[in-house]
Amino acid sequence: MPRYFFKARDAEGLLVSGVIDADGYRDAVRSVQEKNIYPVEIKEVAEKRNAAVEFYRVKVSDLAVLCRQFSTLLNAGISIAQCFDILRQQTTSRKLKDVLSQIYEDVQKGKSLSESMKTQQVFPEIMINMVEAGEVSGRLDMVLERMAVYFEKENATNQKIKTALTYPAIVSLAAVVVVIFLVSYVLPTFISMFTNAGVNLPTPTRILLFISFLFGHFWYYIFALVFLIAMSLYRYIKTPKGKRAFDWIKLRAPIFGNLTRKVITSRFTRTLGVLLASGIPVIQAMQVVEKVVGNAVVAERLKKAEEGMRQGQGLSKPLESVGVFQPMVIQMIAVGEESGMLDSLLEKTADFFDGEVDTAVSQMTTMLEPIIIIVLAVVVGFIVISIAMPMFQMYNTIKF
Repeated sequence: MPRYFFKARDAEGLLVSGVIDADGYRDAVRSVQEKNIYPVEIKEVAEKRNAAVEFYRVKVSDLAVLCRQFSTLLNAGISIAQCFDILRQQTTSRKLKDVLSQIYEDVQKGKSLSESMKTQQVFPEIMINMVEAGEVSGRLDMVLERMAVYFEKENATNQKIKTALTYPAIVSLAAVVVVIFLVSYVLPTFISMFTNAGVNLPTPTRILLFISFLFGHFWYYIFALVFLIAMSLYRYIKTPKGKRAFDWIKLRAPIFGNLTRKVITSRFTRTLGVLLASGIPVIQAMQVVEKVVGNAVVAERLKKAEEGMRQGQGLSKPLESVGVFQPMVIQMIAVGEESGMLDSLLEKTADFFDGEVDTAVSQMTTMLEPIIIIVLAVVVGFIVISIAMPMFQMYNTIKF
């Protein structure tokens, strides 16, 4: 059934928005009007969105705060509708405020929380499934507490990686700016001095002179070319084929590959453990995990592993074919299946790999720093040699 995004105004003139299922445009208009609101804009949207886009439409940090506050309010005996009335007033995210206001109205009209969250298409699938399980079991507060911990750790992992990459990125950018400045402004002064002295320029100096000429006369073409290449790569990565290729490179990259595999392992075990602990069947849990691991190659392999599970092979054996998880992870899952404590062991495994991610981030930073310094030293050394060689020639000419 087609989905339609709508904007409408309520009786007080406030603008509300949301997504509804309808057989056609007229049916969508009628459905909006039945909510006692006046439609302003209605347009059809895609039936399915990319899982990564859904996950990050609302920040992970905002989701962590939302789950934590929602759980606290429920434990205090406040109804779901009242909870959302409070949450929408105190959230600092404008986008999240609009979504919570729409959910508040839906819940007041008798709609279930999970059903209302599905129509918004801004929450990750894991959260929707967990909320649905919490509604069925009557332990929504406990489920939200687990989700708060899950999002807090997910956000902490993301922040560690960003922090680790910030220093190398700043140093690399500064190095590029310095090199461009030397080539564009400092080098031409020396070159003119050498030319006036009648010195024969060696090959390194000629190469540098050519680079200086390009940056001095065609810098706008160079920046335009770099911009076009970057945009082309960005658009290619956004395609399914490009994303798969980029994700494959991330798994195999010399420095980043180890970190990527550990982050995927931590995310996989924690997500699966939280879902199973909330009473969600393992097959359904695997379908959710496939969409949140953040790697197209691993997601494809998990889907094949899911087929093996449907054939009665259990969980540990099909996961061996994924080729990302360490033997310890497979053994922990096998022990969990035999003991009936799979969810608990998965969460302990996730905690262990959170520490492994910290170690991998430190190792990556430690390895990147000398590599950047070496590359910078080679570039600057080449510039210095290119300037020094004709200076020595000029000195020898003057001396003799």
